[in-house]
Order: sequence, then C-alpha cells, then structure tokens
Amino acid sequence: MVTELDEKTSDQRFRLAVEASLDGFWQVELSANVAHFSQRWQAIAGFEPREHTATLEHWIERVHPDDRPRFETELRALSAGKSQRMRNEHRLRDRLGLWRWVSVRGLAERTPLDGHNDGRSQVVRIAGSMTDQTERRMTDPLTGLPNREFFIEHLERRLEQARVEGDWAFAVLSVAIERFKMVNESLGYHGGDALLLEAASRLTEATAQRLTSESVIARLSGAEFLVCLEGVASEQEAIGVASDIYVTLRKPFQWRSQRVAPSAAMGIAKADESYLHPDELMRDADAAITEAKTLGRGRLVCYSSGMRERAVARLKMEADLEQAIRSGELVLHYQPEIDLATRTIAGFEALVRWRHPERGLIPPGEFIPLAEESGLILPLGDWGLTEACRQIAAWRALSPKGGPPLRVSVNLSATQFGRPGLAEHIAAVLATTSLSADNLRLEVTESSLMSNPETALETMQDLKSLGVGLHMDDFGTGYSSLNHLHSYPFDTLKIDRSFIQGMGGKQDSVEIVGTILDLARSLGMDVVAEGIETAEQAERLTSLGCRLGQGYYFFRPMDAATIGAMLMAADNQGCRLPKIASVN
Repeated sequence: MVTELDEKTSDQRFRLAVEASLDGFWQVELSANVAHFSQRWQAIAGFEPREHTATLEHWIERVHPDDRPRFETELRALSAGKSQRMRNEHRLRDRLGLWRWVSVRGLAERTPLDGHNDGRSQVVRIAGSMTDQTERRMTDPLTGLPNREFFIEHLERRLEQARVEGDWAFAVLSVAIERFKMVNESLGYHGGDALLLEAASRLTEATAQRLTSESVIARLSGAEFLVCLEGVASEQEAIGVASDIYVTLRKPFQWRSQRVAPSAAMGIAKADESYLHPDELMRDADAAITEAKTLGRGRLVCYSSGMRERAVARLKMEADLEQAIRSGELVLHYQPEIDLATRTIAGFEALVRWRHPERGLIPPGEFIPLAEESGLILPLGDWGLTEACRQIAAWRALSPKGGPPLRVSVNLSATQFGRPGLAEHIAAVLATTSLSADNLRLEVTESSLMSNPETALETMQDLKSLGVGLHMDDFGTGYSSLNHLHSYPFDTLKIDRSFIQGMGGKQDSVEIVGTILDLARSLGMDVVAEGIETAEQAERLTSLGCRLGQGYYFFRPMDAATIGAMLMAADNQGCRLPKIASVN
C-alpha cells in the first residue's frame, strides 16, 4: 500500500532528478492554455533559473522566424492528437538577444472522452524536454573553433554595435590554406586533419598576439577560415595584422616523417557604414580572396570596387570549364621539338587550348590557374594525358618504317604530380593508348617537388621504372635547381625562355646557358631550349652543343590535323623543316 509519505518521497526524488538534469522540462495544460517551465528550461532560455508559468507564447515568440512555422505545425499536430510524439530542433533567442540551438522532445497525454466507452480519447496535456544544442550546432567538430553560423551571428551583433556606437574598427579576414587537396592526397586524411588543427592553433595564437580578445576565428568548410579582426581602424592596419598571421601560418609543419610548408591566400574586407548585413562583409572578403588566388600563391588582397563582379565572372568561367571538359571543348595543340643539328622534328609538347563557344580560343594562362584552384585540373589533366598519348600513337603509325621515333611531352601540374598512384595511372593510360613508355615525357616544375620532397622522389622513381622520361621544366627559375638535379632522377632539362631571350645581346645569358649545357652533359642529361625566336638564338645554341629546341622561330603550336599532314609528307629521315624566315 502506497502511503502519503511514499508519494511525497517519490515527488521529492522526481524533483531532484529534474533539477539535476541538463535538460529543461515543459508542460502545457491544453484546456487552460497554461504552460509550466522548469528552472533548467528558463536557464537555457537565458532567464533567471526558477520555475515559470505562462502561456505557450512565452516560448513561441522567442523561436527564430525561419524555424517557427515548422515548430508551430508540430505543436498543433501533437495537441490535436495527430501525432503521439514530437522531436524538433530550432533556434531560441535568449534574454540577451543571442540565438541558442535547442532540441525539443514532446509527448501527448490522452484521456477517454466523457460519455464514450468506445476507446475514443482526447489530448489533455502535452509535455516534454528541451536540451541546449548550441555548442554542438555552433562549433566546428574538428578544430573546436566557432563555425560559420556562429560567425554570422557574431558579425550581425558587431554590425549592430557599430551602427549604434560608431565603432567601425574591425574587418573580416578570409583565409584559405592552399593546395590542401594535394596535402590530403599526400599525407592522408589524418595528416590533412592534423594540418587543419595546426592552422587553427596558429590562427588563434597569431590573432591573440596582435588583437583584442573580442576577435573571433571560425572554420568554414575544408581548409577555409574566417577571422573578425578587432581594433583595426584602417586597411593598412588590417594588412599588417594579416601579414603577421601569414608568417605564423607559413612555418613548416611536421606530420610524422613528412614536412609540409603550408601557404595561404587571404582576402580582407574592411567594415564601414555601407555594410548592413553580415553576408555583405563575408561576400566581399570572399571576392578579395578569389582575387588573391588569381595572382599566385601566398597573396593578400583587400577588397576594392570591381572585385565582386570579377569573382562572379570567375565562378561562371569555372562552371564553363567544367562543362568544357565534359562536352569536348578542350583541344590539344602541339609545338614541335626540333633537333637543332639536323633540323628535323624530334617530338612534340602537348599544350591544351579551350575552344569556348562565345569567346573563341582561350589560352591556357587564363584557365589553367582556375583549374588548379578549383580541383578541375585532375579531370582536365587526365583528358590531356590520354589524348596526347592517343595522338602520338596514331602519328607513329603514320611514320615511315626506320624513321626517327616521335615522342610527346606532357606537363604535369603540382596537383597531378602529388596524387597517389600516379605511376599506376600513367601505366594504365599507356596500355589503353598502346603507346610505349619511352615515347612519353612528363614535364615537372620545381615547385611540384617542394611541397613533399620525399614523396616526390618515390613518385619519380616509380615513373622511371615504367620507362617514362622526366623533364625538369623552366630550369633556372627556382632557387634550388642544382640541388634538385642531384636529388631527383631527371633525364632532361628545359632551359627557361628568359635565358634564351637574353642571348641576343647579353654575354652573361650566353655564359649561363653554356654553363647549364656543361652541367647537363656532366650529369648525362639531355637539354631542350625553350622560346627560340630568332635565327641568331638557334645558331648560338647549336654552336654551344644544345641538341633540342623549340619556339616560334621554328613552329608555333599547331592543331593535330596540321601536324598529321606534315608527318604524312615526311621521308624516312624524319620531318624536315621548311625554309624558315626569322620572326624578329
């Protein structure tokens, strides 16, 4: 038999459990339209933690306008008996005006209808719990930094404060870790996550050293971060702070046995009275960082008029490029490599062009950087490699028996070179196109080696095992070219055109080229001179013992049909050059 003391003890235990719970509890008596809210419910909503009795409007009027319709619909369904349970997440504005994310559960309590014995019932009460989900919904789970939603809310409050107090000494800094996709592919996802954690820590450290504690750092998606820089009264002050942050981010990062030198693109939008909403400041910071990415790695740009329009145009061009890869708008042109002694064609360099339906032929300088940035370089590069191999195999079938072998050189971007399983991919392309490995040359720049030198060496050794040739492109433009020559298994150097163009009147350029040729001979390497534009340059290179060259003096890049016609007319000594007029 349950005594009154037992019931009292049970009530006390229940009340103690409610008070100890992290959840808030609510109950609505439908007939009286009275709602009861527990101490914890009130505390979550930002009120004094004491029990409160009111109507449901006490709750509903605080729900975010975007979330309110669905919440009210689910409450009505529960109250009308159309559903037995309710589960809803919404934003609740607390007493300070801040939005909190809450998760709500509810149940309907039913009693039989008076005078009916047929099992019909009505809902007399609905009740449930409310849990604070703000930390989960407003925090990046990997880094622990605030997320985009938190940043927008913070920026909204900061703009309101600026309009009231006239304090516009803040800016939004957009930060993007560059080539993060390649880091993920080289180090694995755990290595990529470790880099993001390190970047978050460095951002926090650098910001704390230069700015006030009110500055907020948030992680968006991938390798992108936003910083609300406080205490910067001008663009120059914001640039100074951002530059210090960049120096901190740029320090080498060690992951197990791998060493990575991260770089970042940065865009700044300085706040002023023209900004009404957070998305406007964030949009302009994004436009600035988009502009920064077009200028090369490690750039910082402040927003200025016109950037927004250029960013929109860039987005359109990216969409057009993705469509171009799928629809066959890309074509390869081929620039012959010339045997300088015999003046015959020894091979070709494949160069991609884009036949845009509206703009006509677009040079690679306009879309290759965009492809690199957007990740489209991989499908574009795969297409280019396969098409070049297919075409050279077809041309070789046209060449007379006993004629000199033809080869094709294909440029590999840093992203392509850093992809896992590159050698296996190359082997598959060669098998598909029936091209021998010794007819393919892959051109790699020094920058492709520097992000992960150990992995680069392994990749090159795998490619050499296939029998593929390896060219160091733009030799002489990097700061450690000689070191790379000794460290990596290149078989050919391509002398950068800047040295060749200086040979006409500068003795030091001639001496540099001569030194490069001597160095290559001592290492058993071949040499291709790029950018030959005059007869004098061609003759001087021949006299210095340079075997191969290419440039407008001999041929501009040509389409496949033109090259095919030349090869059809070749004799068994190779495709000899017509009489060449200088293009000085």
